[in-house]
Amino acid sequence: MDSTWNEICRLVQQADQLDADGRLTIFAFLAQTLSLIPLRDGFPTPAEIEEHGSLAKAAKKYKAPAEKGWNRWCHEKRPFDRTDFSTDRAGVACGPASGVLVLDVDNPRLFDAWMQEKHPDEPLPMTLKVRTGGHGERFHYYFQYPSGDEQYFCRSVKGIFDIRGIGGQVLCPGSLHPETRKPYVFAEIVPIAPAPFWLLEMSKKSDGGKKDDDEQSPPDRINEKQILEIAPLDHFLSNLNLSDDTKQKILTTFLQGQRSEPSWSVLLGLINADVDESTIRAIYQSYPIGEKARGNPKWFEREIQRAKQTIAQNPIGVDMQLGFSSGANSSSHDSEYGIVNAYDVLTAQTSFEFLIDNFWPKDEPLLVTGYGGAGKSVLTLQIAMDLVFPPANGFLDKFKVLHGGHRVLFVQSENSLVGMRRRLELIRGAYAIPDDVIQQKLFFLGRRKDIRASGDIDSKQFQDIIKKQHGVIGFDILIVDPLISFHNKDENSNDEMRRLLDNFSEFCESLKVSPLIIHHHGKFKQERGVGGGRGASAIGDWSPNTWELEYKEKDKKFKFIHKKARNFMLNDDVVLEMRNLRFSPLTSPGQSSQSFSQVQKNIACVIQAITNLGGHAKTQVELKTEVVKVFNAIDPNEQIKLATARNYILAAVNGKHIKEAATGGYSL
Repeated sequence: MDSTWNEICRLVQQADQLDADGRLTIFAFLAQTLSLIPLRDGFPTPAEIEEHGSLAKAAKKYKAPAEKGWNRWCHEKRPFDRTDFSTDRAGVACGPASGVLVLDVDNPRLFDAWMQEKHPDEPLPMTLKVRTGGHGERFHYYFQYPSGDEQYFCRSVKGIFDIRGIGGQVLCPGSLHPETRKPYVFAEIVPIAPAPFWLLEMSKKSDGGKKDDDEQSPPDRINEKQILEIAPLDHFLSNLNLSDDTKQKILTTFLQGQRSEPSWSVLLGLINADVDESTIRAIYQSYPIGEKARGNPKWFEREIQRAKQTIAQNPIGVDMQLGFSSGANSSSHDSEYGIVNAYDVLTAQTSFEFLIDNFWPKDEPLLVTGYGGAGKSVLTLQIAMDLVFPPANGFLDKFKVLHGGHRVLFVQSENSLVGMRRRLELIRGAYAIPDDVIQQKLFFLGRRKDIRASGDIDSKQFQDIIKKQHGVIGFDILIVDPLISFHNKDENSNDEMRRLLDNFSEFCESLKVSPLIIHHHGKFKQERGVGGGRGASAIGDWSPNTWELEYKEKDKKFKFIHKKARNFMLNDDVVLEMRNLRFSPLTSPGQSSQSFSQVQKNIACVIQAITNLGGHAKTQVELKTEVVKVFNAIDPNEQIKLATARNYILAAVNGKHIKEAATGGYSL
């Protein structure tokens, strides 16, 4: 298999965002170890729900094995064939073939009480733990199936837990629950532990002559009050005033390099919910969220103090991050709302950030409008390229690009693979953006060897496609070109267009991406909406930031007009010219920005040269030699010498594109 364990863990955690092939990849990987069996495909239909009287009852048969005689795969490992398996879910046949016994806990609090009553001195060992896709806090605990001749079967304590051994199966991680459509995800990723003695004794066939499906009742003296008193920390989360999002983060294992942000969010949520510090420390010692804290205690102590100080200094800012109540869930629930006075708003320590200074605010939509053929797509490509490889003088020599390291996804329908290749070739003739930047930061949504897409940005199916790519490449800029190609609403209906765009805004906010939308004007003046292109005025009303690109055929010049800025001052119009498919400002008749484009080309050659040298040049001579090679390869008709390369290196250093070490070397 090509996949690694870390890659599969990441796929499992976002299984509801994957396509069918993605989930089958998970099953194929896990089938190397576990004996997987096919389950029913699909989800309950409205007719089935009506027939069974509820969604829950109708969903049960979709958890059932698809093959007769499937029990044999508890004893012998089933060969995996992708064509046999459902694209929505698979089952783990428990027993010796998979090497596991699974403890399926339906009610954590009742289970804790049962354990306190029956086995007070036998705490559940740390083991691989899977959060089910069902309602509430439900988990599967995987334990080792013992070697030897003894056999272990299924047992149940009604309403509390089940033991799945020979003759039992559970839904495999990465499967979608047939009722909620939520995935089965890893809650704790640790080696599978030996099964507790009590669990083995209970699941032996010789245990009192009980049948395999025997059900026991919970102890009479367990009541809700007692459960709350004796519930250990491991399941105390359900009683804390925390959002579901915070609880999910506490139970999620994040990959190294991606742990600090969720850890900080959880820490703010816990302190904001008045959870005492000893409990917070215990949570970080016991749950996956604390993996980094356990490995770096000094860092965690600093995080606690910083979080306490943040909340003390700016409680309203924290409330804005976490919701008015850290215990509020993501729903249209009354508890989400509260009153914030104007002084708190005025003094809140929140920052208004720009992606491109005074041009495009971060996390806000940007609308670019104009008539067909005005150059909107070319200008948008320039915006994207400047975001991933900022020019020294800024976008259009006017707007400083404030943040580097962006990743851009184009969802566009008008430019073919061949056409886009030609555009990029022409652009790079004047703007030598390095290969690694193009490869790692600019992406197009495509299919069938083309980069043109089709779909409806208001449909869950198409949103899931975009969401899947977000999980893979982590883009933070989403460009839709043009709007008309990606919806089926009436563009003259204010109701339909506003609802479409509001829904799209919520989708982008959920991914934490900033969207740019290209929208055409109509053929005639009267078809041109106020500040928002053709169609309904709601398009212009929706957009907080709108720029319009016009082409003046008589003068062969372009005018870029700032039509709307909701939260900052409007800019003056900018007169532009285009050379090599890049726009630049025309400040006086006949003036050209060709020299600026050349500077960018020279600096790009220096960056590419250092990249070729592995990110570091030991000496200036080494770097100069490589710069000459790169420049001469890009432009064979304009050869340069070492002295010229030295000037390019100095320009790159002065522009802070590369760093010069005290020892004389250079690095990115």
